[in-house]
Amino acid sequence: MKSWIIFLVLSLFIAMTLSSQVAPKLKVKQIHLEYKSPNKTLEIKDTNLTITEKKDVFDNPVSSIPSSSSFEDKNYTLTKKEVYNLIKFIEDNQFFSLNSSYGAPIGERSYPTTISIKMHGNEKEVVYRSNPSFESAPESFRKLEAYLLQLRK
Repeated sequence: MKSWIIFLVLSLFIAMTLSSQVAPKLKVKQIHLEYKSPNKTLEIKDTNLTITEKKDVFDNPVSSIPSSSSFEDKNYTLTKKEVYNLIKFIEDNQFFSLNSSYGAPIGERSYPTTISIKMHGNEKEVVYRSNPSFESAPESFRKLEAYLLQLRK
């Protein structure tokens, strides 16, 4: 009987403690993000995510030039937690302190990837022009790109 009363008292104590702890409400701030690479674009407007992928068709198996290309759009809705985590990831990786461009200079052959973000009253566009003869993308750019590409994969 004594152990049952102790159990009841402890259960009530735990329940009261848990109910007094208020989970933080996620405040989703406005964000507009665009990711553009040669074969994929990704756009986030608040909780709306649109992914567009380019699909090349090769009628000639030895040709490097596609016979035709098509684009496929996929639309998703992100949860408030996903948007909150994305904003935190952007802030933690200091995207807004990056230079505006990296890699090959304009005019050199390259494969450009662009990330543009508008949030918290700030706006930033960073372009990385991939070419093995020039610098690599900065780590924070690569991390953000990987984060974005895993969304709804």
